[in-house]
Amino acid sequence: MMSLRKGFSVMCVLSLLGSYVDAATPTEVNEINATLAADSTLVSAWMSNQLKYVVPFNSTAGNVVPSQLKIFGFEVGVEGVISGTKLDVDGLRHLNTSLVDTNSIDTFSRLPFPMILGHAKIGLPFGFDAGIRLGGIPKTNENSGDSKGTIKNKVVGIDIRKKIIEEGVVKPFGLTLGVNFTHADGSLDVTNTYSSVQTTISGGHTASVNNGQTTEHADWKTNSFGLQAILDKQILFVTPYVGASINRNTGDIHNSITTTGTPVVDGIADPSLPLSAVGSSTDKANKWDTRALLGIEFSVLPFMRLGLHGEYGGNKNVAAALGLRVQFR
Repeated sequence: MMSLRKGFSVMCVLSLLGSYVDAATPTEVNEINATLAADSTLVSAWMSNQLKYVVPFNSTAGNVVPSQLKIFGFEVGVEGVISGTKLDVDGLRHLNTSLVDTNSIDTFSRLPFPMILGHAKIGLPFGFDAGIRLGGIPKTNENSGDSKGTIKNKVVGIDIRKKIIEEGVVKPFGLTLGVNFTHADGSLDVTNTYSSVQTTISGGHTASVNNGQTTEHADWKTNSFGLQAILDKQILFVTPYVGASINRNTGDIHNSITTTGTPVVDGIADPSLPLSAVGSSTDKANKWDTRALLGIEFSVLPFMRLGLHGEYGGNKNVAAALGLRVQFR
């Protein structure tokens, strides 16, 4: 009897070991990796599609100055800008992924993108002025729930403007037209955890993933050519203004996502064969964006101006800025 019990116990152990080994063969792991790579490509393409709106809008936000410089006049200034681009979260949730549960991925409903922007301008002959913009954001943390990441961006731009209508007795508003060029260069790194759904693989086995994590890297180089029109009205020490701008954007956004985890076959996890799959995508910067401009400047000292500014690009894009500048002539 004892011998039969020992034999039965040995058979049970061998059976369990056999089930464990059969839980995730290299072939099955390769199939799960291929499925994760396809899922990663879908999520990566979604993110590239969102960033193609985020980056050009942020890089061209801010630096709206209503007053025109006289010849040989100059000014310097600095402002804090923050833009927010609405993300297509519903589109993320409904991606046709096989293993990655996109409902478990934390993300912003509207991606906040801050920027510090400095500028300098000089007055030119024939009623023109010209300036340069330098700014962006150093490497900064952006966290939302289980989503953790860093973002950085560099912005360089040039502006040329001309006062078309000078405010006067019969001309209650001034009108300034400007053209500009902006280059943006930056990157985004994000780590997310995700839950897995169950799918069927070869041989009728079921597969899922434990300890799921995605590591994402995006980078971009974009250029924007813009046209801006500003109507302003000076009232004592206050200058309100309204306007509009349009930008033609070019450039690429690259994105790659590495998805990792532990394979689970027929309900049995096998940490000895860890998963790692990569999906990547590239998208073009959003070709055109238009926005309404609204702001007000206060003359706080004889040569100093404090400005509050807002931009509205429809439900998709909004921005706000607070700036201080010193102007002579």
